[in-house]
Amino acid sequence: MLAEPHTSLAEIQERVCARLPTPMEAATLRINSTLTVLAITRVVADTTGRVVEAALLVLPGDRADAVFATNPTT
Repeated sequence: MLAEPHTSLAEIQERVCARLPTPMEAATLRINSTLTVLAITRVVADTTGRVVEAALLVLPGDRADAVFATNPTT
């Protein structure tokens, strides 16, 4: 959620990467360290280039779905 509700967004960048988990991720997700995870990084910048939102999601790769919906603002 954006801290400033009237921020004009200029760029939304999302990256999905399949990789092996770090030891901490494997422990947190309670999975074997040889199973693949999906790492999803999302960075949102406003019209001045300032990052106003950032997120890192790590999901077990064998049982995850990711849906991205971006509603353009006018």
